[in-house]
Formats: sequence, C-alpha cells, structure tokens
Amino acid sequence: MKILKVLKYLLLIIAIIVAGFYGLAKYKNRRVAPDYYETYKTQDTVPEGKVGVFVVSLIMPENMDDEFFYNITHKIYKSIIPWPFRLFSVMDKGIALLDPVKYHEHHEFTPTKLVDPSGSDRDANGTPYIDHYKNGLVQWVPPSKRIHLDLGYFLYTGEKGGMPTLTGKTINKARLWYYDKGIKQKKLPHWQATFEVINASLKRITDKYGDIEWRAETSMHYDNMKKKLHELLDAGCDTIVLAAPMGIYSHFEEFNSSFYHCFEYIEEWEHAHPGKKIKVIMAPNMGQFQPLRQAYLEMLKDRFDTLPEGSDVAVAVTVHGMPWDNFQWEAWLDLAPQYRDKLAEEVKELIKKYKFGRTNVVICQDEFAAHVWDPDDKYLSTNEAYWNAINDGYDYAIGLPIEFFAENSDTLFHHALKNYHGFDDYDVYDEFDYPDFSVPYVGIMKQGKTTVVYNGVPVGKYQKYVIEAFYLAIDSILAQKKEA
Repeated sequence: MKILKVLKYLLLIIAIIVAGFYGLAKYKNRRVAPDYYETYKTQDTVPEGKVGVFVVSLIMPENMDDEFFYNITHKIYKSIIPWPFRLFSVMDKGIALLDPVKYHEHHEFTPTKLVDPSGSDRDANGTPYIDHYKNGLVQWVPPSKRIHLDLGYFLYTGEKGGMPTLTGKTINKARLWYYDKGIKQKKLPHWQATFEVINASLKRITDKYGDIEWRAETSMHYDNMKKKLHELLDAGCDTIVLAAPMGIYSHFEEFNSSFYHCFEYIEEWEHAHPGKKIKVIMAPNMGQFQPLRQAYLEMLKDRFDTLPEGSDVAVAVTVHGMPWDNFQWEAWLDLAPQYRDKLAEEVKELIKKYKFGRTNVVICQDEFAAHVWDPDDKYLSTNEAYWNAINDGYDYAIGLPIEFFAENSDTLFHHALKNYHGFDDYDVYDEFDYPDFSVPYVGIMKQGKTTVVYNGVPVGKYQKYVIEAFYLAIDSILAQKKEA
C-alpha cells in the first residue's frame, strides 16, 4: 500500500510538471498581440492633419552588413522556431567557421583554411583556426535537418563567438557567398532597385500633394527606423501612413515585424509627448493594383515573343513560400489570391494568344515545399514544377518570381539552390555576373530537352509598373484626406 501511495504521488508530480510545461509552452508560443492585420482590415483610412509617409520593408543592404543579418536571424528564431527549441538557436557555443573555398558543403571534409564571421582566419590570440583544426580543437557540425539543403560548418569552442552560433554561421555564409564568392560585382542589387521604386513613387506623391514628409528604411535597422519615424513626428505629423513595397503583406514581414515595430516607436513618442495622439494608417499592398501584375505580364510577353511557334511551354508562377500548415492564420494566405491568383489567370490568358503546342501554368513556391516542411507533398515546390516540365518533355519551363522586384540573396542564391536542385548545369559555387542592375537578370539552363528560364524581376523598362503600383497604394490613402 505504501508503494502504491508513493507511485500515486509520483504520477501526480509528473502530471503537474507536464501540465506546467505544456502551459508554459503555450504561453511562450502565443500569437503576437495586438494583431495588426485585424487593425488593417478595420482601420479608418482617412488621414487627418499633417500627413507623413513612412516606407519600411525588408530591403537588403548593397554591401555586407552584420547588423542586418544579426537582426534577421533573431526575427526567424522568434517567428519560425517554437519555444523551447528556440532556446538552442540563440546559444553561443563558440565561433562558427567556414572554408572560404568550400563554404557550402553538406558532408564533412578536410578544410585548407577556416574563417570566422568577421572574415578573419585567426582567433583573438592570432592563432590560425586551421591550426586549431589540426590540433583537434575544431569540430564539424552537420547541416540542420530542419533546413532543406542546409550547409554544415566548423565550430571552434575555444572562444565564445559573441553572438548565437547559428547567427555567426549565417553572417559567415552571407559574407563569403552573397557578397563575395557568389557574385562578381560583390554587392547585391536589392537596395538600389528598391529605393529606385520608393524614390520615384514618393516623388510623384510629393509632386501631387506638395507638403508630404516622408522617410524610408529597411526593417532590419531598428534604430534607424525609430529615428526616422520620430523625425516625422517631430516635424508635426498628425497622421503616419505606413507603406511597404510588397505585393502581398504578411504577418511575418509586416504585421508582426516592420509595421509592428513602427507602432511601438510611435507609441514611445506619444508617451514622451503627453496629449499628442498620432493616427496610423497602413497603406494597402501593391498587389491590389493592376500595374504590378502588368510588370510581370510584360516581362513574360517579351519572353514568349522569343520562343518558336509550336513549342511546348510551361510557366511556373513562383512565390517565396512559408510552412503554411504551421501558420494557417497568416495574413499572406488571405491576401495572396487577389494578386497571385489573378496574375496566374492573366498568364493563362496571355499564353493562349501564342501558337505554342502544349502549355501549362502552375503556382509554386521556392521555399518550404520540400520534404522537410512538406512531408506529405501538399504544396508544389518550384523545383518540382521544373522537374515536372522536364519529365513531361516540355521545350521551355519559365520561372516567373512574382514576389520580388529586385534581385537579392534569395533569388540569386538561397532559393536558386533549391529551385535547381539536381540540374546538371547548376553548381552552388558558380559565380553570378550581373554588371547592369537596370537590366533584368536572366538565367538559362538546359536539362534534357527542356530549356529552363529564370525570367528575372521587373527592373529597368519594367520598373515603371512597380513604381505606379506603389504610388497608387500610397495615393489610395492620401486621396481620402478631407480639405481643412
């Protein structure tokens, strides 16, 4: 009897611990509040008083920027990785090292040189990391099983890295691949092309309204965001219009991130200025306006014009992607059809105008549709879309990446690695040569009888449509302002 009594107490204690842990996990993984997507759907969109426009979006720096990649990794830890697993993501286990020649390997190998996230090949005492490796003080860490085609890295535990080790790995990868070995120009086009859209759109706004103050910043520079927002408020703005040059808004990028932080910074300013209440309006996403779709239709038309009559042509209308089963509440899922689906239908109508043979238009996603996050193959990946066209003997498979308006690390590197997995012509160590950012970058590969074409993003002569769409998104709010 005594043993049974002890067992009952043990079971009770275990039940309490399990219930407590479950409750803590539920609390730690609760949805971000307030939900600014709900605010977005019901907001009063009529500006009052002096109006300022703040443009904020995930704009990648032209040159390597440690702060940007540090912040973006922490954003991912918080948004994608559930507690308690995210605790392991932020651990500083040591210094993440990569071989500067073989920097994207999936299996253990013997390096000839090792560099840290700062680009140095030596530790704080001046000892080469490769010497530590030879002395058995550096270990190989295999790729993450939660990231499709992730890279492995080397870990030196003799010193702390001064940041989460996984963040150091990301910074090291970005420095070596995105801004050095991967592109001949050693810089990314995203900042330049995005600000071309922002500057041209806001020039049209100020030409029309005259007294509109505005600022713009990447959503990964938090201090700059706050500084520029406070500049608008210090200038006497009564209404702030938040706008992002994005085709489809999401919780991940806007409502739980860039817009969320803007509300925080505005509330902080209000607390410092008692009695002053700022009206905040979120402008609609560009996908609500036809010119954005027109940009891709014009690009695709120009591509179709180069193809021989009778060709079998498949078109992959691609988006970035998310692990949708894990985030079924995402605003993106609600907002995507008005842009993505309309554009896909217009692509189907466009292709009918050509004397091609077989044609097929599919919607697919670059990321999170592989076996890691999609084991039941519920979602079509861009890689699958290409291979379907190849295996079905199509002459051409054209990729149309409709969520990007400037080339960035995803389009050129991270997504390309997944999209062209298994292609004979694809090598992760190939260098991109993109000398003129005003011309769409086009990638062409041959697999079997199929020519696979990455059709690029709407820069240069196509950028005017993106500018028009962003202008219309902001103007749709400002035009509602009542005259005093």
